[in-house]
Parts: sequence; structure tokens; C-alpha cells
Amino acid sequence: MNLPAATPKPTTLLQLSDSHLSEDPQAEYRGQPADANLASLREAIKQLAPDAIVLSGDISEDASTASYWRMGGFVRDLAPKIAWIPGNHDEREVMAGVFDELGFDAGPIVGIGGWQLVLLDSAWSNRPEGELDEDRLAPVDRMDAERPALVFVHHQPLPVGSSWIDKYPLVEPDRLWERLAGKPLQAVAFGHVHQVFESERDGVACLSAPSTAANGLREAPKFTPGEQGPSARCFRLWPDGRWQSGILDATGCQAASAGQ
Repeated sequence: MNLPAATPKPTTLLQLSDSHLSEDPQAEYRGQPADANLASLREAIKQLAPDAIVLSGDISEDASTASYWRMGGFVRDLAPKIAWIPGNHDEREVMAGVFDELGFDAGPIVGIGGWQLVLLDSAWSNRPEGELDEDRLAPVDRMDAERPALVFVHHQPLPVGSSWIDKYPLVEPDRLWERLAGKPLQAVAFGHVHQVFESERDGVACLSAPSTAANGLREAPKFTPGEQGPSARCFRLWPDGRWQSGILDATGCQAASAGQ
């Protein structure tokens, strides 16, 4: 008797970004209670039960040790694997000091569920823009040609149509895209833009994670609070390279994008 092959269970991944926590847990970010907004997602994350969480930068607003410890305490029991990259508001050494102690993974390549998560550090000291020099692009050359990949980087590698954040992009993004050509890449996921954005370049999906703290209107000339509340990006990844992605808010994760 031949039984049908079981459908492989997907790996569930959550991307949290731009939490902008401060040393003072009561501090606000752009008029929003950053800690409380992050906490509002906790039950939805528990229901999602992610296999891994990627913190994709600007976790702290003031690069304080206390802010990183609070984020670490928030996520450490929500997934068995936590990975991270810094953003332009973060202090890399302070962040690493806390997250290394907690056992979080700085990559640059993290394997999970037959996939490879490639973590690229675009934080540029004392600059709001992002940069990937040769050393920081080197992980791309070490990607496994046989496994599907997601690349995570803090800064947007293409314009998102918001003048208030597109003036602070990943500088010289073509260097990244040229390096990625021919790789088994499914999507590039980023933060920084404080909004939901989905597009593609060269057949590769480009997906932003909205902020857990405050999100803005895309077309506004300067940052203007929008209707998108505290939220994050969720993924389901199948070993054969199929994937789905959506946005998680306090009500759960709603699938929005899919790829082969």
C-alpha cells in the first residue's frame, strides 16, 4: 500500500524591526509608547509560535544597554532561535554585548528549516544612511547554492516612494544586487522605512517589516503617523523554496505575498 507523502511542515519566521526602545521604558517614540506598542504584539506572536525571530535593526532609540535587555527579555521565550542585525540608531558593540550573553545569533548566515537567512549589517557609524562595504557583502559569497535564501538588511535596497525615508537609503544598492545575481534568493527583507512595502527587483521580492513602534504615511512629505499600528512581518518557509509572507499585528498574521 502506497501512502501519499506527507506535506512538509513550513518553518515560521517573524521579523521585528524599528522598536526604538529607550533606557526609560515609559519613553515615547514619535508620540507613541514604544514599549507598550511592542508588548501589544506579544499574544499574537505566541499564537504564531515562530521557529525563529529576526530583529532587523533600530531596536533601540538611544543605544542604551537597558533597552537591549528589555528587547532580549521580550523575545527570548517567544522563539527557540533569535537572530539580529543593527540599524542606524543602534550601537553595535552594546547590542552585541547583551545579545551575545543571551545566546542570540548574529550570523552572518543562519540555517533554519532547509533555508539560509543571510544577515547583512548595513549600519554606518553616525550616519542615517546604510552602507555595505566589501567585508559586509562577503557573506553573500558564502551562500549555499543548494538552499533557498532570505537576505535581511536594515536599510531599504530600493526606493519605497516616501521622500522622508528614501533620503536615507542603502547607499550604492547596485553593489548588493550585482553580488546577489545568480544566488538562490527568494526575497530581501528590510526595516527602516516604518511602513508596509512590497515590490520586486530582478525577480526577487523586496519586503519591508513595519515598525513595532510607529508607522508613517508613504506619500507624506515628512513623517506623518498613519493608520498602521504596531506590527511586524511574518514568513512561512517550505523546504522546497516556496514561501508566504504577511503582516502580523495584535490580531494575528495575515498572509499577503507568496513565491516559488
